[in-house]
Amino acid sequence: MDEKALRQLLGQVKTGKVTLDDAVGKLKDLPFAELGYATLDTHRNLRFGFPEVVLGEPKTVEQLLGIVGALVERKQTVLVTRLQPDKAEALVARFPKGVYHPVARIFHMPQRKVKAGLVAVVTAGTSDIPVAEEAAITAEAMGAEVRRVYDVGVAGIHRLLRRREEIQECHVAVVVAGME
Repeated sequence: MDEKALRQLLGQVKTGKVTLDDAVGKLKDLPFAELGYATLDTHRNLRFGFPEVVLGEPKTVEQLLGIVGALVERKQTVLVTRLQPDKAEALVARFPKGVYHPVARIFHMPQRKVKAGLVAVVTAGTSDIPVAEEAAITAEAMGAEVRRVYDVGVAGIHRLLRRREEIQECHVAVVVAGME
């Protein structure tokens, strides 16, 4: 639940459209949902403005299906990172509105469109693109507009400087240069 949804619910209680018991039912698992094998932070979006992020790599397909199902049920944005293709295939089959980004290894299913600023994701070389894509898609999932500035090189400063204005217009720059 985010702040907008909470305000809407409280407004509905105030006007009598939602009973107090129904509102309590909707709020009962704030700030978390206990699944037995995982505890989801369902209050994170309300506290910080961005949702729970699930690390997919160590989890089983069954755990991921349960976690994503619980987030979807609560109308939460879904972001699963470091996801192997077989696990992604199972998630896409169960949740066809979600998108798997194979280069970034991310499964994403947005619930609401939010605006979070402008982010430059910059790479030194093309071998840095998978990590950069993970950062870019995560930033987009959190509501940011992303400018991808890839392969600016480190061998010649002129390659970076020609993109300087574009990078400086952004609120944040994420730089990936894994080979240097």
